[in-house]
Amino acid sequence: MKESLIVSADESTEHGLLRRAIERLTYLFALAGGGILLLLVNMSLISIVGRKLFASPIRGDMELMEVGAAVAIAAFLPQCELRGNHLKADAFTMWAPRRVKLCLDWLAHLLCCAVALLLAWRTGLQMLDSKEYGDMTTLLAIPLWIPLAMIVPSLVLLAICALVRISDISCGRGVTE
Repeated sequence: MKESLIVSADESTEHGLLRRAIERLTYLFALAGGGILLLLVNMSLISIVGRKLFASPIRGDMELMEVGAAVAIAAFLPQCELRGNHLKADAFTMWAPRRVKLCLDWLAHLLCCAVALLLAWRTGLQMLDSKEYGDMTTLLAIPLWIPLAMIVPSLVLLAICALVRISDISCGRGVTE
């Protein structure tokens, strides 16, 4: 893994205001996802210590872990897509010319956009159904529409980031070998 996780100012000034706003938004989503994971880790530690030392774990800790991890993972996806850090199996295309690789990348980002929009649509419908029928988690009775509502914006932003990557490839910007 040779790429940097730090976005330099020079890198983002070549793009317009809209691109910088998307970069900032994906950064904020990733920070929120990281904050959620930190809270989950602390909750898990407290629950484990409570279970082992006082026979009193946090009630519903596994439910909170499941719901929180789903929201956090969804929040990381746009940043990953925008930076092009998705796992890439290029064993079959190492020999291919640059133009073929760019076409395959363009197609992959197009598919990512389509799948993200499909997931956003279906998750949004699931959110509405969950709210209408009052679906809740078993122990803590957390309404399921709340975490679903937190996932939908991440999926929409993922689709936007995939479109930005398609634009980058089409314009020849920000594309590496």
